[in-house]
Amino acid sequence: MPHVEQSIDIRVPPEKVFAIVAQQPERMPEWWSTFEKQERITPSPTASGSISRYVYNMLGIRIKGEHQVMQFDENRRLVVKTLSGLDSMFEFGFAPTETGTTLKVRIAYSLPGSVLGQLLNRLTIEQANERDLIDALENLKAIAEREYSASQLDGHE
Repeated sequence: MPHVEQSIDIRVPPEKVFAIVAQQPERMPEWWSTFEKQERITPSPTASGSISRYVYNMLGIRIKGEHQVMQFDENRRLVVKTLSGLDSMFEFGFAPTETGTTLKVRIAYSLPGSVLGQLLNRLTIEQANERDLIDALENLKAIAEREYSASQLDGHE
């Protein structure tokens, strides 16, 4: 199964980064542009077993499906598996550092033949997925750091 893996250092405590990723899944399109839509099916708060619906745009092909939270370790680890759409597993690891959080993301996926047939080739897809993940993490970093900085100025944490 192909996979992409990236990590990024974010100058925000793990619980704040975890809150954006795990407790606010509807914000995913804000920082991960290939997700056009992400909405909860099960009510908040997020926990093991929670389900959300997504629309993912892979090189112009819209794929709709649902994900389910398989592992939920507050402020440490989140594992989400797709139930429909693409066959994929998203693993998010949140490690505290002296300056904030190292977020490590690993995505393992397989592509249905119908999608492969519509796209250029597997290497193109893998390169696009790698680039999309890097962009998503950079966007998440910017959002988390901006929001955390603003909360510090307001005296809220």
